[in-house]
Amino acid sequence: MELKALISPSRGCSIALVERNLTRLAAYDERRAIDQIARVETACSEILGEISRRRIAAAVAYPFKLRGTDLYLSGSPEEFTCYVFCLCLSWFGWKPRRGRRIFPRRMFEDLSKHAAEAFIGGKAVRFGAPRTEMPKPFKKALLHLCLSIGEGQVKTLRRSVHAQDDKMDLIAWKDFPDKAVGKLFLVGQCASGKDWEGKLRELDKDVFFDEWFADRPPSLKQMGIGFFLPHRIHREKWASVTRRAGIVFDRCRIAYWSHKNRNFRNRDTYVAWSRSTLGEVKG
Repeated sequence: MELKALISPSRGCSIALVERNLTRLAAYDERRAIDQIARVETACSEILGEISRRRIAAAVAYPFKLRGTDLYLSGSPEEFTCYVFCLCLSWFGWKPRRGRRIFPRRMFEDLSKHAAEAFIGGKAVRFGAPRTEMPKPFKKALLHLCLSIGEGQVKTLRRSVHAQDDKMDLIAWKDFPDKAVGKLFLVGQCASGKDWEGKLRELDKDVFFDEWFADRPPSLKQMGIGFFLPHRIHREKWASVTRRAGIVFDRCRIAYWSHKNRNFRNRDTYVAWSRSTLGEVKG
């Protein structure tokens, strides 16, 4: 319904259309007609319930509104860059294309960094490879990270290291005015593909800092883990995913916190990619 509203000339989609499509997809069996109708009605009710939950979770960053049982775009897609980008990335995925300078996976990591920064109320950097705001070589990036967060000491690494980012895509922290050790940290892993469930336990902050730091950050025990993905997790899976992966930042949460972050200024690339992706669907 959200995608239909984005590409439709009417900027909307009715639950009646969804109901007709679901009924058409079901193999009609006269003996089970009542059961089939009931299942379609249940599915439509669940869809409307999910839309309501998204409106609450994304708040001002949610691009749509309900009029009765019809969903409509509540403004221009450009006003809701973060949500629309995550929706398109989740639904259509991405593939590297020769000659293109737009990298949706990297863009999603940057977006997640902005969400983490606003959520924690401090600073954040994207550590994921290939790095753009930090040194590209892993050893130099570790040193830069250590100096940025102001805690711990990196090991002396004499051998060549090809760890890229060792599963840590971003780190956010909130300093006190004295900048002394003992602060709030959030390390994060991003999973923008369909295989996100296989990445729930990949990032282990203790292993990361034990492996690369001679002196672990004193705040490590209070350091949280965030799991960032452009998808929506079914509510029945939410508690399980949280137990395994840490604080979950799904599409709605990322959209909400990125929308609130004034440091997120470079929205044009996100708008262009989303517009191009939706344009291919229209075509």
